[in-house]
Amino acid sequence: WVISGSTVRSTGTFPHGGVAYMILGVDNSSTSTLYQTVTIPAGGGNLNFWLNITTSEAAGAAVFDRLFIEVRNTSGTLLTTLATFSNQNSGTAGVYVLRGPYNLGAFAGQTVRIQFRATDDITLPTSFRVDDASVQ
Repeated sequence: WVISGSTVRSTGTFPHGGVAYMILGVDNSSTSTLYQTVTIPAGGGNLNFWLNITTSEAAGAAVFDRLFIEVRNTSGTLLTTLATFSNQNSGTAGVYVLRGPYNLGAFAGQTVRIQFRATDDITLPTSFRVDDASVQ
């Protein structure tokens, strides 16, 4: 995985599986990215991952912090956004939800970046924990 911005690899108390997980959006006024370059099988494939979101925003607050699940080409150009999550999707720390399957058939046979990108506004950060991502 390639990480940038305020993305953190953690071995803390909240993995879904194994001993580590990634946290995006841990700082105010930040952008976090996490991506891996993969070749989508000729018959297509699906993206699945486990997601846990916690926030310092008030319950019922407007959307301030977002996580985008994207497919980009190997140069980084956005091809499509598969899903978007926000502080409104928050839950209990460590309680993951399986997300997907997101169909990658449009990219069959291509090498692409599967990218997670979080943006946090100037106050009250939201943490997006990502674990056990797979393309099958």
